[in-house]
Amino acid sequence: MSGNLFRTKLCDLLDIDYPIMLAAMAPDVSDPALVAAVSEAGGIGVLACADKSPEEIRDLAAETRKLTGKPFGIDVALPIKADTLSLDFHEALAQADLPEEHVRLRDEFMAANAIPYVDDISKATPGLSSIAAFKLGYELGKRQVETILDIAPALFVSALGDPSFMVAEAHRRGIKVMSVVGRSKDAGRVARGGVDAVICTGTAAGGHSGAVDGTVLVPQVAELVAPTPVVAGGGIVDGRGLAGALALGAVGVWVGTRFIASQECAAKPWYKQHLVEADDMATVRNRWYTGKTTRHLEGAWDKACEQSGLEPLDMPAQGICVTPMTLGAVEAGEYVSSGIYCGQGTARIDAVLPVAEIVSQMIEDARAILTEELPQRVQLN
Repeated sequence: MSGNLFRTKLCDLLDIDYPIMLAAMAPDVSDPALVAAVSEAGGIGVLACADKSPEEIRDLAAETRKLTGKPFGIDVALPIKADTLSLDFHEALAQADLPEEHVRLRDEFMAANAIPYVDDISKATPGLSSIAAFKLGYELGKRQVETILDIAPALFVSALGDPSFMVAEAHRRGIKVMSVVGRSKDAGRVARGGVDAVICTGTAAGGHSGAVDGTVLVPQVAELVAPTPVVAGGGIVDGRGLAGALALGAVGVWVGTRFIASQECAAKPWYKQHLVEADDMATVRNRWYTGKTTRHLEGAWDKACEQSGLEPLDMPAQGICVTPMTLGAVEAGEYVSSGIYCGQGTARIDAVLPVAEIVSQMIEDARAILTEELPQRVQLN
């Protein structure tokens, strides 16, 4: 790398070398190994703990601290309603009153594609499980927050919901607080609540994401919440994306899919290979996996649902309905129908690389764009 310095306000805020954050994806993807690797490379890794018990969160944090002495964060979802479903998967499956036509659609699809019915969630593949929705509950969320405050990582991230109620206590314990949003209305609310930065994820993001394009959302939020810093997420996989995010008003980037296609990530080799092979038309956004809109690779399940004339069920019913199919799809080798969450930026991924190389290349390329390419392309006086 031609130089070492590439600092923004995000680096100063979190005491990191580079303004690159590991997006907290599925809990078994953003695990201690990947989190530590990103932190060791100069960014900051964030543990995904939305469906973890307080005891599991403690264990994951302890494991991460064994792997790195660098700053890292913990991400959970904050349920808004006290009656959010808080059952394990088998209880949810047994109690769900699923419409016959949706069950028929699933079963006929499984039969046509030789996909077995699998309800053993221990077989969930890292990155594909939608089981987290079944474990979220008000009491669990409260205990998760209390546990994270006690652990005192460098950063707390709210993947869902407003963390304003715990900002003061987090700051008292030396913890920075950020919140992920997909629209300006939510950004304004969490900024007024005192978060240290707002993470904006545009529609190009993988998994659950908002409906506003990042090139619209990031500058709009940056102006709305100033001087609170903004981090950009969604479709960012390289130095060009980092440079673009900075130009839009962000102080750093929230990167998910690019780090799935890394050597340290626990995702299966076939998952990573699908990301490498995907083109810019490979992903779709719909509600057929969880009941909330997700971006994922388009497969036979999406096409069958589209042709059915049905509408997806709401969360969590849709996820309860399809989980036996997604688990079975992995066993049958019908991988794309298992729900491969990824952002549109996957089209720009051409190799599975070590995390350190991904980070260094992103910084080197962004530096070249900002210091060499743009000055040559734009003449100013």
